Amino acid sequence: MTSDIGNVFVMIGADPNTEWLNGCLELDARGFVVTGKLRREQTIASPFASSLARVFAVGDIRSGSVKRVASSVGEGSVAVPAVHQYLNPGQP
Repeated sequence: MTSDIGNVFVMIGADPNTEWLNGCLELDARGFVVTGKLRREQTIASPFASSLARVFAVGDIRSGSVKRVASSVGEGSVAVPAVHQYLNPGQP
């Protein structure tokens, strides 16, 4: 299964460029994406799940992250199983 990429976000610097997400995803007071709050409509519990089902945030853009490259890579690798779970529900 392939899919067109709709958006890509790259953060360079200490201020998130997330104004375009305001109203779509929950942001903290500084503009970082809030993650890890399981909501009724979400079926996948993940510390990287955003306020919008099927949207995950990792790395520097995530509220509370340590803002380091190695951490971002690690968070991305940990979020992958949640994406697989969404794409293949009921599979181990």
